[in-house]
Amino acid sequence: MSEATGRALPELRCPRIRTPVVIDGNPHKAPWLTIPPVWLVPSNGRPARDAPPADVAIAQLAPAATPLDPRWRWQPTAVRVAYDGVQLYVCFQSVDRDIWGRDAGRNAPIYDEEVVEMFLSPEADPIRYVELEANPRGAWFEARIESPDRQRQTMRVDRDWVCAGWQRAVRVRGDLARRDNQHVWWCAEWAIPFAALGSAPPRPGERWRANFFRIDRAGDGQFSAWSPTLADPPDFHVPDRFGHLVFA
Repeated sequence: MSEATGRALPELRCPRIRTPVVIDGNPHKAPWLTIPPVWLVPSNGRPARDAPPADVAIAQLAPAATPLDPRWRWQPTAVRVAYDGVQLYVCFQSVDRDIWGRDAGRNAPIYDEEVVEMFLSPEADPIRYVELEANPRGAWFEARIESPDRQRQTMRVDRDWVCAGWQRAVRVRGDLARRDNQHVWWCAEWAIPFAALGSAPPRPGERWRANFFRIDRAGDGQFSAWSPTLADPPDFHVPDRFGHLVFA
């Protein structure tokens, strides 16, 4: 349970793989094709309005999918994870009719546009965690967070921290030069060295704290999370709401 809310925290099984993943932004390859996705939900904890049914959401992830029907206002986000003895692998696939990005390069404020994010802590009590983000143009954000009071007001952000060896790739099923609501999905794929986190590779059964997020700015905006932070207005920096990443 989350001490702050009494609401149960989710668990995500992270399978161990034998072959390193080639980071090229392609979600339609091993190991992702055999790992069931987890779906992000509204970060405020309320039900998604006008969300497509599960079969439609899955179909939208296909290589030859067409733009999501406009009657489905909620745009799904699938997350898959895996690990080996060196790295944690993460694959976000975001259904999106209007894919755009403004910034490129490192540590621009991409959280003010369209972005996927992961907060990750090897510690059971996540007062220290890392924040990793990417936008559809391949811009990235990396920072180390200390939140002794577990509140945004007193957290400290180290933007000079570098996630050494972090591999990133983005693939867009659409044309970033166009804003015509005819895009399909975009994928952000990462390989994160455990050494960059100052941690030994996790052992089977080990549990880390984590959360996954997406911001989409279409319409009134969509703020989604794996483990809802229950904050309204949206706030992702709620360590007590980080779920449990369980290494298999």
